[in-house]
Amino acid sequence: MNNEARRQLIEIVKTYGIQILDEPKKVEGLLKDFCGDCKKEIFSIVNALKEGVAKDLANSTKGSTTKLVAGRLCKKLQDDLALSEEASIWSIESIAIALGIMSEKEATGVRKAQVEQKPAETGTTYRQDSRESEIKTSNGDELVYVEGGSFVMGDTWGDGDSDEKPTHRVELTYDFYVGKYPVTFEEYDRYCRESGATKPSYWGWGRGRRPVISVSWNEAITYCDWLSDVEGLARAYDNAGNLIDSRGNETIDPSKVKGYRLLTEAEWEYAARGGNKSMGYKYSGSNSLDSVAWYDSNSAHGKHKVGQKKANELGLYDMSGNVEEWCSDWYDSEYYSKSPTTNPYNSTADYLSDRVLRGGSWLNDAAGVRVAYRDFYSPTYTLVSLGFRICRTVF
Repeated sequence: MNNEARRQLIEIVKTYGIQILDEPKKVEGLLKDFCGDCKKEIFSIVNALKEGVAKDLANSTKGSTTKLVAGRLCKKLQDDLALSEEASIWSIESIAIALGIMSEKEATGVRKAQVEQKPAETGTTYRQDSRESEIKTSNGDELVYVEGGSFVMGDTWGDGDSDEKPTHRVELTYDFYVGKYPVTFEEYDRYCRESGATKPSYWGWGRGRRPVISVSWNEAITYCDWLSDVEGLARAYDNAGNLIDSRGNETIDPSKVKGYRLLTEAEWEYAARGGNKSMGYKYSGSNSLDSVAWYDSNSAHGKHKVGQKKANELGLYDMSGNVEEWCSDWYDSEYYSKSPTTNPYNSTADYLSDRVLRGGSWLNDAAGVRVAYRDFYSPTYTLVSLGFRICRTVF
């Protein structure tokens, strides 16, 4: 983290008094004037102020009590805003130092207090995420916790296409968070305003809580990397679109990727089927298609606001119908017959050089919105029926 933003925050408080911390927007404007390049740090400070961190710290007393309060606030920022541990600690330290209730030397106690609040060892490695059933990103995306497990992947109903066969058992050895809904225009437009990216067309259906469309695979992963940058997480993709671990090394193991990303094809189907709570439905959440999906027979030829249909067993919406969703994997027509059975991810392009699409859309018939249905498209193309959903591995 860049401490220039911290130094400027201290100067702002000296100039305007501690009451300035009750006005996060004004603090944001001043920080942008003095150190506009510190976007990640400014975001962390401003959102911590919006969460009432300054008031909670000011109400604490010096010494160990302040450290314990800081530790609790650190967990709160991770839970409520999905900030990384590093960004949460740094922003709380910065505000405490600006308030004059903590010195630079004492600031190291925040990390100690945070560590003390972690659960006792149980024979497994502690993961930094809170494992709350739901979290919200700094950009407003809502994510649902999905516990890893095994499932039978592919055409389990016997009426699918050839590229959904043969069925095979897949195991996901890690837990992950999945977008409760596809990314909406509300979230994507906010990203465009912050990053300077071009807003995609809504084709006359409206923006707001409708799923974003006309976004290419390349644009979708750029959104993911931007969100990782904002929250201080290691990016999930390199410049070529390969998955990378926290050290920037290319990997084919999704369990080693820390940043926000698109779901792998296996993760998508596992989540759509309901994960370890699956009831074996043909569509995501029910065998009654109209109750869970917008498709060609009921969509009135257009996409709809997210969350209007019934959720699946995990509390995920719109995984069948409404808009198709990009996955991380390259498409391979023979993928099912040769894919690994543990944490699969297809990193190799075939002659088509297309990325996988899942879920079907308002344009598809009933067969095209089944949980096993597969589609594909060039990563540079956009469609009026195509959006994306984000996820993040739990560590």
